Order: sequence, then C-alpha cells, then structure tokens
Amino acid sequence: MRSTDSREAGTKSETGQATLEFALVIGILLALVFGIIDFSRLFFAYATMSNGVREGARYGIVHPGQDQAIIDQAEAMMTVIGGDATVTVAYPDEVPDPNSPGKTYRYCPHLCRVVVTAQGNFDVWTPILPSFQIVTMSTMHIE
Repeated sequence: MRSTDSREAGTKSETGQATLEFALVIGILLALVFGIIDFSRLFFAYATMSNGVREGARYGIVHPGQDQAIIDQAEAMMTVIGGDATVTVAYPDEVPDPNSPGKTYRYCPHLCRVVVTAQGNFDVWTPILPSFQIVTMSTMHIE
C-alpha cells in the first residue's frame, strides 16, 4: 500500500515541475516570436519606404521643382505599419546663374541632383526593444 502512495506523490511533483518549466520557458519563447514579428515588420517598412523615395526621385528628375507632387508620388508608394513617414525633397547642387550675379540655378539640367528622403518612427511590439527611427534616401540626377 505504501508503494502506491509514493507513486502518486511522484506524479504530483512531476506535474508541478512541468508547470514551472513551462512558466520559465514561455517568456523566452514569446520574446523570440515577437522579435521575429518585429523584424518582419521592420523589413517590410524599410522596403516600402525605400521604394517610395525611389519612385519620388524618379518623378522628380522628370518634373524638377514640383516638390509637393514629388512628395505625393513618394507617399503613394509607401506603406509604413504603425506610423507615418515624413518625406522631404532637396536639390543639393546649385550653380551660379551667369545672367544674374549672386543668384543660383536651383534646377540645373544634367548637373543637379534631386534627393528624396523619408523618415519615420518605428514602434516595436517586443517589450524589451525601444522604438527607433527609419531613414531612407534616394538620389538621382535631373534629366
């Protein structure tokens, strides 16, 4: 009769041990799963932002000076999960205007570049990781 009692006591302690092991492992497992999900979201957000600024720059080389249209074109191609991206347009190369001393050409054909930049905040779902900023940029020469 005593052998039966000891067998039941062993089964109860093994059940408690399995519960404790599960409680210890589930936190690590969930952190790993959420980390994989966040990395996938980050990759998707970066890829779509890169595609959007590239399309905006392509539009900008054909239509220089139409900054709002360039921004609209870039934003139309972007999908940022969990936030919005801020798109800016810049023309870093300005050359002197030979007809007007002290003035510059902002849109100089075949010499200037258009730079489209997108910045957005990426909010992570994994509790141990901080939110951070994604920045993408595309540069093309004006045709």
